[in-house]
Amino acid sequence: MSNIGHGLRRTTALLGVLALVLMAVFLPSVKADAASNAASNVTTHAPSSVQVFVGYADNLRANPTNFPTPWAGAPGVTIDGCTGCTYDSGAIRIVNNSPLPVSVGSVSAKVGPCTFSLWHDHSIPANGGQLIYTQLDANFANNCTPSGTTFDSSDIGFLPGCPSQDGIIPVVSATIDGVAQTFTDSGQVLNTGGYDKACQGNESTQWTSIGSTACPGAILSLAPPSQTAEIGSTATVQATLTNTCGTALQGASIHFAASGANSASGDAATDINGVASFSYSGSVLGSDSVVATTTNPAGTITSNTVTVTWVKRASTVTITGTGTSDFDDPATVSAVLTDGSGPIAGQTVAFTLNSAQTCSGTTDATGTASCSITPGEAAGTYTLTASFGGDASDLASSASGAFTVTHEETSLVYTGSTKAANGQPFTMSGTLTEDGAGPIANRTVTFTLGSASAQSCSGTTDNTGAAACTIASVNQPSSTTSVPASAVFAGDAYYLPATAATVTVGFTYMTGDAYGIASSGLVGISKTPEAGPVQTATAEHVAPPCVVTISGLISAGTLCASVDTAVNPGASTAKASAQNAHIGVLGLPVINIGAVTSTSKTMCTGSTGDATVASISVGGIPLNINLHPGPNTKISILGITITLNEQIQGPGSLTVNAVHIQALGLLDVVLASSTSDIHNC
Repeated sequence: MSNIGHGLRRTTALLGVLALVLMAVFLPSVKADAASNAASNVTTHAPSSVQVFVGYADNLRANPTNFPTPWAGAPGVTIDGCTGCTYDSGAIRIVNNSPLPVSVGSVSAKVGPCTFSLWHDHSIPANGGQLIYTQLDANFANNCTPSGTTFDSSDIGFLPGCPSQDGIIPVVSATIDGVAQTFTDSGQVLNTGGYDKACQGNESTQWTSIGSTACPGAILSLAPPSQTAEIGSTATVQATLTNTCGTALQGASIHFAASGANSASGDAATDINGVASFSYSGSVLGSDSVVATTTNPAGTITSNTVTVTWVKRASTVTITGTGTSDFDDPATVSAVLTDGSGPIAGQTVAFTLNSAQTCSGTTDATGTASCSITPGEAAGTYTLTASFGGDASDLASSASGAFTVTHEETSLVYTGSTKAANGQPFTMSGTLTEDGAGPIANRTVTFTLGSASAQSCSGTTDNTGAAACTIASVNQPSSTTSVPASAVFAGDAYYLPATAATVTVGFTYMTGDAYGIASSGLVGISKTPEAGPVQTATAEHVAPPCVVTISGLISAGTLCASVDTAVNPGASTAKASAQNAHIGVLGLPVINIGAVTSTSKTMCTGSTGDATVASISVGGIPLNINLHPGPNTKISILGITITLNEQIQGPGSLTVNAVHIQALGLLDVVLASSTSDIHNC
């Protein structure tokens, strides 16, 4: 700082005070348009989107924290001054945060008796463009001439001693977008506090809003102090660069470097708030140290160190699929495994139903794992859990959901006998299966025979699903010829009910018929007496009263007939008899027949029959016959055919006629006829 007299300092101080008074008077009236302001040269303020800063650059005695930052080379910064030289110079910085370019011209700085008007006109780009005015070459000596190239604004008007305030208030003038404006450096940044600060060493002063108290230093802080991030994700740190008064230092280039488990670096410029952000991804578990730096011609400003700790990713299991199945039917269960990076492939997901049944599957490219699980629970709703045990990169996780077990479908088929008889045991059986396939064991099946007089029994299925039971003695109504047989499974907590298709059981029943005499043709005689026809499934005895005698062209005495049925075993026995029959029909020889009998018996094993004939004469001529003539013994005489012990077989039946007389197609007489029959053996 040059040695200027004390009187000059006083005069300059008074002029400065006078200038401030004039500004206070005129500023409230500055409301005219830009042209009027330019014409009248009235002091105005820069728009809020255009900011003016001042600082002092000294790298001769380097102190990077105090050196104005940003400087030449920073993003969006234009410098009207030398670059790469040794600086001992005041500095003016205009920042344009408006959305349009700003034109700046006629820039000058008046410091006491010296006016520095060194610089060119410029256009500052929109949205953060910056322009710095400083010394034009490496000569940093004091030079007040308008054509000079130095801006050593701290060497003007100083008083002997250090520090001794000289009272000089620098003023910056500029025409911004055609409007002439002045800016008062009331904080005396350009002249380093009103004395030559070189006496203390470094003269640098950080960028300070013009008109504010000097803020000599810069603070570069990095946040957050510590954070935890999942590997594969992104961690972000923010560096904030301000002067020591907290004013943001916009447009500085910040370099970030991470080291430790992971290494990364990057650069970003501070925004209008002095903030620059850096994001990077970690692939290795562990901790990183991250630091931020910014460089200016005086050196490097370094931030505090922060820590980023990389941990395993949180995984998520999401159960998918229908979540229901019949008891004992395989069901496909599935789940999707993901983390913050997306699907996780090639990992095992284990499924557990009701803490009992388990299965596992491996995730595919979509993170989906599936497997088959067979519920062994009764019908109801249970918990299905899907679990991932974690790996080197992902934490374990699990999910639970509802799984509904429904009753298994069943099928029942009747397989028992289809023949039954009263008084005899009857075995019924059936087979119970799942869905018509696998056998169902240890279940009760109830069988029923008949309807109105139903008889039931129950059996338990074995390992083949077969169940059987026996009705010890069938007891159905006597009129029964067939009965329904059914099988029912009532169902339980696991299986649906099932009913077998009803089958018809042929019931063993007996029929029979017997009579003493019957005739057709010239003489008609109905069956006399007749026992029957009989049809019954029970034991019965049918025997009408014997007829003592009949008279007429055909006569006979003591005519009897009976039918007897039995069960266990079933049998039908018919008997008939007649005595002293006389046939005296005009045109036919007289026929006399002694006592005759017939017997017919039928069981499920077969039929037997017999007849006895005491005597026969035709036209007074006795016939030579056996008392027990052989079956179907025929005698033809005088145009008459006589069949003795006539036996006629049918399916499950036998008719025995003791004597059958057929005369020339005119007369047909049967004596002692017995018919026995059995059905559904």
